[in-house]
Amino acid sequence: MAGTTSNTNEGRYDRLSISKDQHFFITKKAQEILEVLDEANHNFMQNNTSSKIKKSYFNEKELKSFLQKAYTLYVNAIKSGLEETCFAIPSACRENTRITVLDTGSIPEKFGISVWNISSSVGIVRDQEMIAGDDSQTQDPRTLLKTDHDLMFILEDLIICNNLPNVTKFCLEIEPTSEPGSEHFVQIYTVAQDNTKEILKNTLANDYLLKIVEGAFFTEKRMPSSLSKRLQNFIKENLFGMPCRNLNSTTEVSILQEGPSVNMKVTLLKTHKLLLDCDFLLALPLECWPSCANEFITRTRKWPSQDTVKTLTTQKCYVVAKPRFAGDDDFWRISFSKQELDLAKELPEKARHVYLRLKVLFKKKMKLVYPEMKTYHMKTAFYWWMEEQDPSQWEETNPTREDLLESLIQKVKFFIMSGNLPHYFIPTVNLLPVSSYQRFRILTSFTILAKNWIKKVRTKTVTINSASGETIAIKLKRRESQTKAPKLTEKNFTSSRPRIDRSVSAQVSRGRTFSMEGARKRFFTR
Repeated sequence: MAGTTSNTNEGRYDRLSISKDQHFFITKKAQEILEVLDEANHNFMQNNTSSKIKKSYFNEKELKSFLQKAYTLYVNAIKSGLEETCFAIPSACRENTRITVLDTGSIPEKFGISVWNISSSVGIVRDQEMIAGDDSQTQDPRTLLKTDHDLMFILEDLIICNNLPNVTKFCLEIEPTSEPGSEHFVQIYTVAQDNTKEILKNTLANDYLLKIVEGAFFTEKRMPSSLSKRLQNFIKENLFGMPCRNLNSTTEVSILQEGPSVNMKVTLLKTHKLLLDCDFLLALPLECWPSCANEFITRTRKWPSQDTVKTLTTQKCYVVAKPRFAGDDDFWRISFSKQELDLAKELPEKARHVYLRLKVLFKKKMKLVYPEMKTYHMKTAFYWWMEEQDPSQWEETNPTREDLLESLIQKVKFFIMSGNLPHYFIPTVNLLPVSSYQRFRILTSFTILAKNWIKKVRTKTVTINSASGETIAIKLKRRESQTKAPKLTEKNFTSSRPRIDRSVSAQVSRGRTFSMEGARKRFFTR
């Protein structure tokens, strides 16, 4: 029965309460297909050692060297272009003469390493297998945790008033979203001298930044600029040891608009191997801490300390040109990138390694099966989990990293089960807007996958695949219906086709029970 389970089942299914109708599906169908994936990855545990995890992110010296080289090669040129060209908004607003650059994302947070290591302190990578081959299938954490270089260019002079009324007479004002669950999206208005207002389109920021970046790397005739040639020259001399002639014959620089950011890639022409990957983002500062995030200041937690929370909330927040949905030109999204960067600096090394193990597991398995799940979801769940952990345990040998990882996985499962992963700074925002059926699939796969992986880590055994020329095909069929059901979406969710009971609930330590049916109703009645 849904909502109840015996003690035996509770141990077997990792405290998940599953309805009788779904019992066979989980234990037979889903488990079979995921065990096939798991057996194909028998070297995963051996390659996920602490020493390799530690090499999957820069230490302080390496990070400083990497950033210095990156600023010399491309960051300073983009910053100069932004300073020389005014942001295309009404003349009532002041020009952006002060530009600051914020390194964001996994590299400065020490949650990953750059696609190509250009840090002179640790040497240039000359791994011919990395250059010529495709390492996407490797299980090494140093490859799985490779990431792009994220940079936020902040127009410091264009401050947005988010504490109405606009007493300070800023030329930009913010209008919060009134829709519950979307508080992190806002609209920005330009304010003229006669107090007339006009909405500021997010496409203006995207087009402006794209123009600046393209102007830095290409001439008007779309030929590589001196900056582009210098970057390719550096790659050739240091990575390949080649002379400076025929610069365009080996590598290629490409600039693309991807969502709210501008992406710059350097690739190897023959194999399309990615050598350098960067995302550039334009941001505008808010006047003060957003009121929708006040709960972050007052909630009870074990980590971070209250002094750290006070420091975080006195720092600036930003808005970036991230639309609410495809084709939306009006909304911007509040960004806490500076706060996330400083939070990562407060992590104990043991806790960092626990998260990186989860991230490796996610990138190796979950990302391939469910691309709608992102590493940002894992990081958010990790920070919520960190708030519950006793700070004293990070200096002790017990609990072990394996015990802590299992606890963190339980937390991820809890969020998926409840259908609600709260935004870390604005908990009224749910980062998991998926249907109940998608949630059930994700939870089922994550549960079995995590149990198998934890079991391997604990027993430290290796499963050897038997040689076989047979091909196994596993098909999942719904017993409740003999006809092919249409794809479950919000639009056809209320269709007349027979409803299937997929109610799943989880009993957590606080005694609260979450129902999948209830979560589904709450999501679709927003």
